[in-house]
Amino acid sequence: MNSVVNKVVLKNFDIFEIIGENLSNSNISFFVDEKEISITKISETSNCLNYKINELIEVIGHFCYIKTSNGNKYDLDDSMSIDFPSFDEIYNYDGRLGALYNKDYTEFVLFAPLVKKAYVFINDNYYEMNRENKGIYRLVLHGDYDGVLYQYKIFINNEYLMVNDPYGYSGCANNVFSAVINLEKLNFDTYDNYLPKMNSYLDAIIYECNVRDMSIDEHTNIVHKGKFLGLFEEGVKTNKGNKAGIEYISSLGITHLQLLPVLNIATIDDNNPDKTYNWGYDPENYFTLEGSYSSFPNDPYSRMIEFKKLVGAYHQRGIRINLDVVYNHIYEAKTSSLNKITPNYYFRRDINNNFLDHSYCGNELASERFMVRKLILDSLLFLLNTYHVDGFRFDLMGLIDIDTMKIVDKTLREIKPDIMLYGEGWNMFTNTSNNSKLCTLENASEVPNIAFFNDRYRNIVRGRGSNAFLDEVGYFLGNKDYVDGFKFAYLGSSFDLTFPKLFNNVNQSINYVECHDNATIFDVINNSLENEDVLRIVKKINKLLTLSFGIPFIHAGQEIGLSKFNHHNSYNEGDKYNKFDYSLLDKRYDMVASFISYIKARKEIELFHIVDMNILDNNIQIESFERLVHIVLNDINNNVYHIYINPSNNGYHIGFNKELEFFVPNEYKKDKISQKMNYFDISPQQVSIFKEFK
Repeated sequence: MNSVVNKVVLKNFDIFEIIGENLSNSNISFFVDEKEISITKISETSNCLNYKINELIEVIGHFCYIKTSNGNKYDLDDSMSIDFPSFDEIYNYDGRLGALYNKDYTEFVLFAPLVKKAYVFINDNYYEMNRENKGIYRLVLHGDYDGVLYQYKIFINNEYLMVNDPYGYSGCANNVFSAVINLEKLNFDTYDNYLPKMNSYLDAIIYECNVRDMSIDEHTNIVHKGKFLGLFEEGVKTNKGNKAGIEYISSLGITHLQLLPVLNIATIDDNNPDKTYNWGYDPENYFTLEGSYSSFPNDPYSRMIEFKKLVGAYHQRGIRINLDVVYNHIYEAKTSSLNKITPNYYFRRDINNNFLDHSYCGNELASERFMVRKLILDSLLFLLNTYHVDGFRFDLMGLIDIDTMKIVDKTLREIKPDIMLYGEGWNMFTNTSNNSKLCTLENASEVPNIAFFNDRYRNIVRGRGSNAFLDEVGYFLGNKDYVDGFKFAYLGSSFDLTFPKLFNNVNQSINYVECHDNATIFDVINNSLENEDVLRIVKKINKLLTLSFGIPFIHAGQEIGLSKFNHHNSYNEGDKYNKFDYSLLDKRYDMVASFISYIKARKEIELFHIVDMNILDNNIQIESFERLVHIVLNDINNNVYHIYINPSNNGYHIGFNKELEFFVPNEYKKDKISQKMNYFDISPQQVSIFKEFK
């Protein structure tokens, strides 16, 4: 009977397997790039033959085939090689990738170990690249290619594909082509020296916004609406003359502006951004900025220059820029350049080789793998060194392995010691390829320089549930069972008080009651409580947030009680549900004034900025009576503050054996008259702060 070959599979770097029928008496020859290579049969059945390659030769990414005695040829399938135990030891290139520009030449470097041929397609010509060790293809083209668009043409799995450069620094609209970039054109000042000294994360007050949302509203005179430029236009105002855009943001007293993702967004049409809205948690490239935020999407430099100017404009006002980065997943693995160039390598898979999606937003990156970790680190270094941003918020950080985050922390902090690194440490119950630990809340003690969103604070203070109709209201919305739990949350979940501590230091606790995800605090209160002054409660819960231990985090619009009309997951629902409504700002500007005063109060009380847990332990007293919580802060400058938190509908009459005065930040004292008191009333749903009179 004639032998039948069904497939030839590489099983290890020097072993391949032939699967078929009636193979026992087959005579097999093996060829690499048309050169016959010596092989030895090491096992045999009628349906399976295994051969050892006798010569030290790379077969992965080369044209390899067997020839049977009847002259038939069968290609070697090397696609499983990415899972060989030592793959990352052999293919671990640590040099620069992408289009590396010089005025006289540009060097193109591509990591593509499984690719058999690669070309640079530029100026309507194809130039073949040279294969090197570690799966690298390289080509040097002489001449000045500044701003020229390019793609790679690759031959893999018996077909040619056109792909963009995963390391492309910029591109044209919708990133159809990558662009060669001369980084010297971005060598202008970002005014880093204007930034005040930051001693620890506890000096930070983070304000989260989206580039489009913060500038798109029709009730301002912002010209470049929805663009990078619109977010730093100077002198802009609302229709009623109040501050807008950068003028408004810089008036709040916040220290860090966190921008929702600004890297290339897969589902937004750069040429028609009004038709396709998205927050940006569907990344497609980790180096190229989003084109729809630029003035000219087809000009590769437009987005880069405008964004860097944005960073500089905020730096001049003493505000740092943090970027929300999405390294836990990519929008769609199958269509990504990463997967086309090196199939399956960059992504986690199950036992059936299906891509994992524990982010519920896209396919997970396998951060534990060498070249994936390099991709993440190279992207962060590029953003830091090119644009001079000041920190990173890691989306679903609990899907990133902890070793990668440790390397990120060490590497970036060597460049920028006061860089801010934080993220979502939720346990998403995924599996890494090497069973490595993940950067979850449970492992926070292993990464002391990385902060985490504290969902215990949110759930205890506000209540549990993601939409506007809470499963259970929290302490400040009237849950009498949460009094002791509130003490735990108030202290940044960093003391063993009621519950085991989450963090060893308050420096790791990002305290929040609202963010871009889920319902706004206004919608939560409006749907959870009856017959209440919702805006008054919003003001008080914001005051409580700013006067808690940890890092306060505010979502844009939270300070004036903006609503998403009960839409809790508005990631693609357009401006109506997401924009910053400046007409409501005009109506509620008194809330802004109050919010600014809370921030000033926080900055003035030094105990909120102390990272020494022993000092905090010895200088904070916290007690409760019914649902009233009383906190005493013995500040290190010998001032003593008393904070009373009353979430109930009952008032309290408090007597005191020392004279107190309402605490007013120094900046406002010229407009206030100190009033000594030995007793005072705490009204319902109130947060009051007093200072012992000297």
